[in-house]
Amino acid sequence: MNIRICPGKLLILLLLIFIFFSAYLFHRERNIELLKKWIQDYVNVQVPQKPVNNLTYPAFKHPLAPPYPFPYQFVINLPNKCKDRKPFLVIMVLGECHDLQSRQTIRETWGNESIYDVDVVTIFLLGLPRVAPDQTQLMLKEESMVFGDIIQQDFMDTYYNLTLKTLMGIEWVTKFCPSTSYVMKIDNDMFLNVDYLVHQLLYPEYPIRENFFTGALVTNTGPIRSRAYKWYVPEEVYPNNTYPPYCAGPGYVFSVDMAKKIYDVAQEIRVIPMEDAFMGICLYELRIPPTPPPRGIFNGFKAEYNLCRFKKVVMVHHYAGEELRTVWADFWANKSQKC
Repeated sequence: MNIRICPGKLLILLLLIFIFFSAYLFHRERNIELLKKWIQDYVNVQVPQKPVNNLTYPAFKHPLAPPYPFPYQFVINLPNKCKDRKPFLVIMVLGECHDLQSRQTIRETWGNESIYDVDVVTIFLLGLPRVAPDQTQLMLKEESMVFGDIIQQDFMDTYYNLTLKTLMGIEWVTKFCPSTSYVMKIDNDMFLNVDYLVHQLLYPEYPIRENFFTGALVTNTGPIRSRAYKWYVPEEVYPNNTYPPYCAGPGYVFSVDMAKKIYDVAQEIRVIPMEDAFMGICLYELRIPPTPPPRGIFNGFKAEYNLCRFKKVVMVHHYAGEELRTVWADFWANKSQKC
């Protein structure tokens, strides 16, 4: 069947098509916005918007990005531990719920608050237990009643929540122990020389420093993108290829004013699971660079025990259990020996 269109009608049809496409090209941006709206309203698809700051995503959700800010509640708290006292140093120890042995070892070695010539507060930072949660939680409450040194919030106690655990300690210092001068975050498998830290690095006879954050500096590194490693950080969580300078996670020290500054800025930027790198990101956002320490005093590797060497460092990594007890016994018994 043949269809014939008279020339007049064909001309009108072509003219209408020309006008339509001209209007489309002229109002292309408006049409695109209308298309986006149509997609959102009728197809229920969210059209992504380009972020203004690639580190700032308060509403971002990802399995490896711990929810924060979030109203985590203190399950075990010590709101009066610093009441009527002005400690020089708060030591925040990161450990695991079930690891009572490590906590007891630390209480009987470098975490013993009563053996120093300045006021020291030692606290253990914990999340909620994953194994035998009811029995473990009951044990923790009893342990807290006996020793009075446990702080716990209601997030799960996992490796990827170390950042939350550290922020919990910083929040606790900010709210319940702002009278301290300095704070140290340290892992539970460390040898710590508190005397050297206090008298050779912090100096209680001097005014409290401000904007002070120090430890073993890590520079020119970036996130690991391979899922094969526990330090894996995907681009969705941290899009930059490099981290700002930061202090290695086994142990670092900061002045009390930095606690509130870090706590405040952490409310505005995306939290990442790498706790030490996240502290570096906070410092970058605050425009406060970490302070380089004297070389070698923050030892992030295992070093064979030597009395004279250990007397001239703040910490040495990978000392725990009976090995820490043995080393500490010799170290403390001979602390007055000249080298």
